[in-house]
Amino acid sequence: MIPTVIYNLSFAVLTVLASALFVISLLAYRRTKSSKVMMVSIAFFLFFLKGLWLTYHLFTVPEDAWGTFLLPVALFDSLILIILYLSLVKG
Repeated sequence: MIPTVIYNLSFAVLTVLASALFVISLLAYRRTKSSKVMMVSIAFFLFFLKGLWLTYHLFTVPEDAWGTFLLPVALFDSLILIILYLSLVKG
């Protein structure tokens, strides 16, 4: 079993990194006005929301209930990947 402190630190790093990348991508969008950059910004924002959601879940739900939480997280990740893919193929 992985100690809870490792989960805490990893979700904190994920959330801070996603937040920083979101701010950087927003600055890039303001400069370029590219729809591709806007879609990437949305993806980073969703990663930030996921980090907040995981952190909240870590502190409010017992460890044995994480199994029911994995499907929504996988769906959220799928949405983010689709947005990133669309930003790449958008002409």
